[in-house]
Amino acid sequence: MRILVKDKRLFERIATDLPLRFMDLDANKVGHGQACDVSAKGVGFISSEPLKPRTSLGIWLDIPDGFADLYTQGSVAWSRPLFDGRYRIGVELARPELMGFSRVLRLNQPFA
Repeated sequence: MRILVKDKRLFERIATDLPLRFMDLDANKVGHGQACDVSAKGVGFISSEPLKPRTSLGIWLDIPDGFADLYTQGSVAWSRPLFDGRYRIGVELARPELMGFSRVLRLNQPFA
């Protein structure tokens, strides 16, 4: 018998490929990465910078929709090394970013 585990996320993840900048607010250090997925409550990205869980981050997501970069804050929930020396990082946002989430969603949706 196979048991399916339901995802407990409140907001769906949207796959994306967007550049981002981040600032480690604890160490006052800037880094760069590539967002892999976003939701209203989190961001997953790849970076060459190792980040420890619970690191506070300011994040600027470069959304190519003609508006300013989306700025948000959160903390590293997890970080895993990849085979190529980079890191896959999951960030839990401090508060839901519903407008930012909708901007990413619109990139791949045809609206009339």
